Amino acid sequence: MVDRHLYDADVIIVGAGISGLATALLLHEQDVSVRVLEANDRPGGRVHSVFSEKDQSYLADLGPTWVWPKYQPIIAHWLDKLGLERFPQYEQGNAILDYGPGTSPDTRYLPGQDGSVRINGGPQAIINRLVAALPQNTVRLNALVTSIATTPDDVTLEIDDEHQTTLRSQSAVVTVPPRIAAQNIQWQPDLPVSLKDALDQTPTWMAPHAKVVALYDKPFWRERGLSGRIASNAGPIGEAHDHCGPDGSPAAIFGFIGLSHTDRTRLGETLEKQIYNQLQRCFGGNSPQPNAIYIEDWGMSPTVTSPRDLSEPMSHPNVRPGVLRDSHADGRLFFAGAETAQQSPGLIEGAFNAAERAAKDIITSRADFLDRIA
Repeated sequence: MVDRHLYDADVIIVGAGISGLATALLLHEQDVSVRVLEANDRPGGRVHSVFSEKDQSYLADLGPTWVWPKYQPIIAHWLDKLGLERFPQYEQGNAILDYGPGTSPDTRYLPGQDGSVRINGGPQAIINRLVAALPQNTVRLNALVTSIATTPDDVTLEIDDEHQTTLRSQSAVVTVPPRIAAQNIQWQPDLPVSLKDALDQTPTWMAPHAKVVALYDKPFWRERGLSGRIASNAGPIGEAHDHCGPDGSPAAIFGFIGLSHTDRTRLGETLEKQIYNQLQRCFGGNSPQPNAIYIEDWGMSPTVTSPRDLSEPMSHPNVRPGVLRDSHADGRLFFAGAETAQQSPGLIEGAFNAAERAAKDIITSRADFLDRIA
């Protein structure tokens, strides 16, 4: 008989992104003790934000930014559950069509995506609310999981930290990107071939992307009848949008860099200068320069992007094989990253969908386990 007091938590979750934190909250609400391990020095995973140096207030997103509650009931539910307000993406006015240096941009109305909204405080507000709803010290940062071993009685996780910590639980939920889980964690025993293949063949959404935010004193483009949207076949920004707060402040433009990871690496520090030049070209030489530009190259993140993600054409993950949603190791091991979702895989809604499924399965498996050790 197993002494449950020997466990560090009933369930240990690997990854403190939306799916990991939401899984933790759902389990906590069912009186299941949880611990969340995050390799980075901040929670959020691919939710990453720009903060004010003055007061650390949220300014802008460098990861996902939009949700579609009109078409995403799971998102609508969670925004209500967490008490988060939303506002429509600003689309008023013409977009700028940029053809590159030495040419004059055109302006033309481009329709936006129906139902596209932003969260007041950005997706960062989701992370903040989820962490705040968990017991203090549930989330442990700078805790890189290097090994997961399963037995009929427990799960043992080895952590690469200053103490080389070992933790033990009844079950583990892995919410990091599937390819990272397959490649960066040592599994004892080895994962079934069908599971490992499914993990390795699942592309990580956002992995090849680089995103940029330009901050301004005010949204001058709105005064000129522009939406802030840019479409360019020259770059380096291929697509940009108004990224201001609901009242127009803070003022910002958010964009996707349309260059490959190889080209971004080759440009190095000159990439920022090229972005400055493009924004001046698009908005006009008499436009104010950004106060600051922030670039997040997700291809440089070892906890998000695998070499295979950078070697393949960029693609949005489709619904993946069911083996990613099955329980493994006799109900000890679960996978619940956004890419494992059956609905909106890779997106914010996919992260919540995966969390709901994993929490439900764990509750069922845990009840069976408690019956066995009673």
